[in-house]
Amino acid sequence: MLKRTDLISFDGTERVRCDVARPERYGDLLEVLGQSAAFIPRGAGLSYGAASMGRDAVSIDMKCFDRILAFDEQTGQVMVEPGLSVGRLIGFLVHRGFCLPVVPGYPLVTIGGAVAFDVHGKSQFHSGNFGEWVEELELWHPGHGALTASRTQNAEVFDLTIGGLGLTGLITRVSLRTERLTGNALEITTEPVSNLEHAAELMEARAAQVAALYSWHNFTRTGPGFGSGFVFLERFVTAERPGRPTQEGAVRLGRRWPVPVWNGVTSRLALQIYERLKRRGRPQVLGLRRGFFPIEGLERYYAAFGRRGFREYQLIVPRERLGSFERDCAELVRGLRIPVTLASLKLFRGTGSQLRFRGSGICLALDVPAVPGALELFRRLDQLAELHGACVNLSKDSRIDAAACERLFPDYQAYRARIAAYDPERRCRSQLRERIGV
Repeated sequence: MLKRTDLISFDGTERVRCDVARPERYGDLLEVLGQSAAFIPRGAGLSYGAASMGRDAVSIDMKCFDRILAFDEQTGQVMVEPGLSVGRLIGFLVHRGFCLPVVPGYPLVTIGGAVAFDVHGKSQFHSGNFGEWVEELELWHPGHGALTASRTQNAEVFDLTIGGLGLTGLITRVSLRTERLTGNALEITTEPVSNLEHAAELMEARAAQVAALYSWHNFTRTGPGFGSGFVFLERFVTAERPGRPTQEGAVRLGRRWPVPVWNGVTSRLALQIYERLKRRGRPQVLGLRRGFFPIEGLERYYAAFGRRGFREYQLIVPRERLGSFERDCAELVRGLRIPVTLASLKLFRGTGSQLRFRGSGICLALDVPAVPGALELFRRLDQLAELHGACVNLSKDSRIDAAACERLFPDYQAYRARIAAYDPERRCRSQLRERIGV
């Protein structure tokens, strides 16, 4: 039942050889758990930080547990198994006039993974994080047995599981609130901006008029053009031909080309071409699936990093610190001369706790090739994050360690103590857990 396998983090920078189990029935699942000294659940394997693999743990592939168990046609509340993909659930809900309020960028992300990392989507400012829409969980841990957890029942376990990195046990069922759809397509309007501050001002001014908004920026420009880009404004509309929203895409994300393509020259050229094309653009009307999942269809972008992989840094900067952070970040990127292939902003609202990626401010994401200088860039970005009081995203970071976590997360020691008390024998174990020292 166990297969010795090499698992690779989504960003391609970490490889772990471990035992993998793929049970097909609950009886098989209980057998694996009973025989394993340590385990970690695995969904689609799309985390950047080796969250579902461990050298001394069995990685339990949950993709066979992908059923929709119950649905209330009046309220839209739905109960599902953790291996169900977000794309399949969206297809089911859209057909019935409902939708998930929080949609991550790729359809193969599983519901269990979305809970474990408390993921966000393009509409974070409007809809918050995924965990805010979870009503109830069922999970199993060898030290606690089967548990039902919600905000009123086993509330401590519920809170620890939302954004808990998969360390509270194996989720077996998730109950979610949903929202009624207000259209069958998304209209996307593009507006140019001169820098990050300009983008933030525009997004704040338009937020109440749209369902979601985010930006794209060119960090390869020099001089005053650094950080120019666009804000994308999305709203639901009714279209005559919205496209088919329920079709599941091919599993292509994660493949790598043998030779990396992205470097200083190709990044600069590609981003300049993209910027010119978007400046000429008119409002687009996209079918819901294509609108919800902007990464689907752009898998070549990730493949082009080659086998060396890439690194992503994502953080939430307090709004009042954005101007000074932007100046510091621009100086850093120019000085180290690392090609930034993607820079994007979102508006965020909320209160951070534990190691969750929540907070109020401006979320910035940066992608760079996994060249040696990238680690120095990220080390200095950690310093900027600490200086400006920013929160970083563990799900997008494959190299952050315990020392950095303690500096960047005010609740780090408290969370560490809570996890130790809940799982003192460290039965739930992953490379991410080992790296961040919890």
